[in-house]
Amino acid sequence: MRLSVKTPAKINLGLWILGKREDGFHELETLFQMVSLYDTLEFNTECDGLRLTCNRSDIPTDETNLVLRAGRRLQQQFPERQNLHCQIHLEKTIPSGAGLGGGSGNAAGTLMALNQLWDLGLTLEQLLPLAAELGSDVPFFLVGPSAIGKGRGELLTPIEPSRQFFVLLLTPRLSVSTAEVYNHLNLKLTSPQNNIKILSKIFSKSDVASLGAHLHNDLEPIVLERFKEVRVVWEYLQTQNALGVLVSGSGSTVFGIFSDSRQAKQAQAQSVAGNWDTFLTETVASVAEFLPESVLNYPKADRA
Repeated sequence: MRLSVKTPAKINLGLWILGKREDGFHELETLFQMVSLYDTLEFNTECDGLRLTCNRSDIPTDETNLVLRAGRRLQQQFPERQNLHCQIHLEKTIPSGAGLGGGSGNAAGTLMALNQLWDLGLTLEQLLPLAAELGSDVPFFLVGPSAIGKGRGELLTPIEPSRQFFVLLLTPRLSVSTAEVYNHLNLKLTSPQNNIKILSKIFSKSDVASLGAHLHNDLEPIVLERFKEVRVVWEYLQTQNALGVLVSGSGSTVFGIFSDSRQAKQAQAQSVAGNWDTFLTETVASVAEFLPESVLNYPKADRA
């Protein structure tokens, strides 16, 4: 059997770091939003073994890639099954190491696709903890398009999407290490007031202008200080009439939000001369926009 699945990028409209956990991770609260920039995964079960290829030579295709790790995790879940084979091809468009969750989305897409192709019968409730094992952001891509994330980001509360608005993504051609950024985080300098409730309320009202004024990221000062290429992009976007500008997650992508398509396209046209990759996207209103219905048709959880 063959199946093609698109997996989106995400941005963090708000990110507050609340403290260090005993397991070494950080406690956080964030507002996730999917945007219309996609990778594509092609699955073919008419093969032997589990293999991954990619259109980009700089993307690993071994066990360090979350796509392959997601497939292996499902194989481990069903050790009695001998027919769990698949050839997977990843067509990569989302920049890696850019704070856009490309790898996490790929992992979630793999879990959903192989759950169908291998006829595993896992419910969404059963897939979510497997996703959390793979990475903090992976569960979001199972439940998006918009959600509040707590804990490491894996404890999710889906929320109603805002009306769609435009998001201009500018990604300098460098990879930012999330671990490095967190290692330089001074919790005494993070926002003393947690405004996730304020941000989510503004989001739910589809007040894009006010949303832009309330964008927040506790990691942004570190990224801007340590990576001058990101600061150049951030300063450039500040001149482009965006309603708000923010570093996404731990970087390196900087995004600007717009409610007016003309201004968004103008900002994109003027940005292409820069030493960065440019993507004009929209917020995703429903995962049904990019995922086949068969993948979303999970078995019902047994409530008995």
